[in-house]
Amino acid sequence: MRKKSNFISKNNIVKIFVCGPTVYDYCHLGHARIFFFYDFMMRYLLLKGLSPIVLVNITDIDPKIPARANIEGLSTEALTNKYIDELYYDLISCGITTSFNFVRVSDYVNTAAKLVTDLLERNLAYSRNGNIYLNTARLKAYGKLSQMNKNDLDNRRLDIGPGKINPSDILIWNASDEFGQKYDHKILGSGIPWWHMQDTSVAMSNFNGIYDVHGGATELIYPHHESHLAQLEVLTSSSCPIRYWTHVGLVKIKGRKMSNSIGNTIKIRDLLKRYNSNTLRLYLFSQHYRESLIFSSSKLNKFEIIDRTISKAIDNVLTHKESSNNPELLAKFIRYIEDDFDTPRALNILIDTARSQDKVRDLKNMVNIFGLQY
Repeated sequence: MRKKSNFISKNNIVKIFVCGPTVYDYCHLGHARIFFFYDFMMRYLLLKGLSPIVLVNITDIDPKIPARANIEGLSTEALTNKYIDELYYDLISCGITTSFNFVRVSDYVNTAAKLVTDLLERNLAYSRNGNIYLNTARLKAYGKLSQMNKNDLDNRRLDIGPGKINPSDILIWNASDEFGQKYDHKILGSGIPWWHMQDTSVAMSNFNGIYDVHGGATELIYPHHESHLAQLEVLTSSSCPIRYWTHVGLVKIKGRKMSNSIGNTIKIRDLLKRYNSNTLRLYLFSQHYRESLIFSSSKLNKFEIIDRTISKAIDNVLTHKESSNNPELLAKFIRYIEDDFDTPRALNILIDTARSQDKVRDLKNMVNIFGLQY
C-alpha cells in the first residue's frame, strides 16, 4: 500500500469505483478536482485501447440530508433529486462528458441488509443496543491501507457507542441515530446501513466486490476506505479485492479543507461565471493529484492566459498543412502520464509545445487527453 506499482489489466475492461459526493448542497472545487481527475484517467485508458467502467456512488443517506431538507422545506427525496440534477448540470458545464455510471446508495439498502446479516451469521459482526458492528479483532489485515497498527487504531476511536468490543470496530447498521431516514428489516430492525456499508453494498452489487481501481479524496483513507476494504475482504474471501488505490488531495482555502459542512466552499458554477472549464482543468492538473491544492485566484488568472495561448496554437495546427509531428515529444508526454498520472510535467510539455513556433500536430492529441475543448 502507498507505493507505485505497474498497472496490468487482466482483460480489456478496467473496473473503477469512485466515492462520490453527499447530495445536500451544490458541488464545489474540491468535487470538481475529483471528477476532472477520473475523467482524465478514463481518457488515458481509452487511448490505450482499454474499456473503463467507472462507478460513482452518490450518498443520499446521511444526517445532513434531512437537516438541509427541513431548511429548504423539501422532502429528503426531493432534496437529493434536486442536488443530483445540479451535479449533472455542473459536470456538463465543466465539459465532463465521459460516461460515469452514477448510482444512489439508497437503491442498495436491501443488499446492505443482506450483507450485514451474512456477517452476523458468520460471527464477524455483533449487535449492541440495536447497532451492528464489524468486529475488527477478527480481521487480520485491518489497518494495512492506512498503515496503522492495533495501538494506532485503538487511539483513533470511531463510531463511539456503549458496549463496543473494540474501539476500532466499524458501525455497519445504525439503529440508534434518529435523523429522518430509516428502513425496517425483519432481522436487523429499524435502521440504516451506515456509511462504510453503503459503499460496500454498491461494490458487491455491481462488481461482485472485486475490481481494479478505487478512488476518492485522501481524507477517506481512514476510516472509510480502510473499513470498505475490510468488509470486501471478508465478503469476497479475497485478500486483494481492490488491485489499486488512488487518492486525490484536498482543495484547501485559508488553511482549511474546502467543505460544504464547514461552509467555506467555492461552487463550481460560481467559478464558471468567471473562468471557462479549460482554465479550471489546467489549474487543477498543475498540481499532482495526490497533493493538496491551495486555492489561488492569481494562479487561475495565470492559466486563463495559458488557455488562450493553447487555443491560438490549436488554431495554427488546424489551419497550417505544414504542421509536423514529433513522436519523441508525445512519447515523453505519455511517459509522464504513466508515472502515476504526473499531470504537472505532462502539462508543462503541452504548454511548451503551444508556446513554440513549431506547429506540432501532437499538440491536438495532448489537448484531447487533458479533455481541453477548443
